[in-house]
Amino acid sequence: MEKMGVCSICGKGAKLFTCSLCGREVCAKCYVAGACIKCLEGKK
Repeated sequence: MEKMGVCSICGKGAKLFTCSLCGREVCAKCYVAGACIKCLEGKK
């Protein structure tokens, strides 16, 4: 089932994915390899 809504990071309406680290619901642009870009920034 596809979940639609507003991305927690960029604010755009889109299909959402859930970050496996923090639980944020984010769009495909803000979601990389199972985590959101905010969590990935912290791992650099």
